[in-house]
Amino acid sequence: MEIKKQFLPENEYYPTNSTKHTIVLHHTAGSHRPDWVIYGWDRDKTKGGKSMKVATQYVIGGKSTRDGNQEWDGVIVQAFPETMWAHHLGTKNSNNTNLNKQAIGIEICNYGPLTKSANGMYFNYVNGLVPEEDVIDLGKNWRGYRYYQRYTEKQIESVKYLICKLSEEFDIDIKKGMLELFEPKNNSVKTMDTLEKQIFLNLKGYMGMNGKPLTEDGIDGPNTKYATRTYMDAKRGDWGAFEYNQLANEGGKGIWSHTNYRKDKFDVYPYPPLIEMLKAL
Repeated sequence: MEIKKQFLPENEYYPTNSTKHTIVLHHTAGSHRPDWVIYGWDRDKTKGGKSMKVATQYVIGGKSTRDGNQEWDGVIVQAFPETMWAHHLGTKNSNNTNLNKQAIGIEICNYGPLTKSANGMYFNYVNGLVPEEDVIDLGKNWRGYRYYQRYTEKQIESVKYLICKLSEEFDIDIKKGMLELFEPKNNSVKTMDTLEKQIFLNLKGYMGMNGKPLTEDGIDGPNTKYATRTYMDAKRGDWGAFEYNQLANEGGKGIWSHTNYRKDKFDVYPYPPLIEMLKAL
C-alpha cells in the first residue's frame, strides 16, 4: 500500500528519535482531505506566534460528506518521520511528554459525533450536513452521542495496514493495550498465587506503581497489588475497550485509542467494523 509523504517543516514537530511502544488511533474531527489536515498543522501557531508542534505521523483520507468524492478515501499521507514525535494526546498527566514521545499517531479523516435534527437530517459539529449513508446509529449513546460519521472500508483497511507494518518495524505488541480489553476479565487473578499472578499481569502488559513490569519474585508487594487493581478495574468489552484507561495513561504498551487517554474525546469511537478488524489482528 502506497504511503504519500507531505512532511511538515522540522519546526512543526520534534526532530529527535524516540523509542516507540504504542500506536494511538485518532480521528481528525474534520473533512476528508489528509493534505488539508497537514496544511492546518503547518499553519497553527501559539498566541505568541510559535509553532505548536501538534501532529501525528500519519493521516488517512476519507469520503467527502459534501459531494461524495472518494479520491482520498483510504489514502495514507505521512506528515513526519515515525521515529520522531509531536504532541497529539494533550493529557494533563505529568508524563504527557513521554506518552507522546513513545507513540506513533494515526489520524482518520472523520467528523465524529453527529446530531439528528427533528426532520431526520444529520449534522456534524460545524453544522455540516452528513448524508444518511455515511451515518452509523450505534443503538445507544456513547459519550453523549448515538450517531457518528462512519469510518469507510478503505480507511479501516489502511489502519490495519499501518498497524501491521508499524508493529513489526518497531516491535510493538499489538495484543497489549486496548486489544487486551476486548478479552473478558479473568476473575481468577485475585485467587492466583503471587508468582502466577505476576507472570499473568506481565504477559498482559500491566505495570506496578513504579511504571515498570512486575518483578516475578512471588512477593505480593505494593507493585503487584497495584497492577492487580489496575487489571481488575479496567473497563472491558466492545465499548469498554474505548473508555478511559489508567494503564494507557501510565504508559502501557500496545494499541490505544485517544479516548483511552481522555474522557472528553470521541476519537476513535466504537464503530463495529473497526472493532471487528482490531479483534482479528
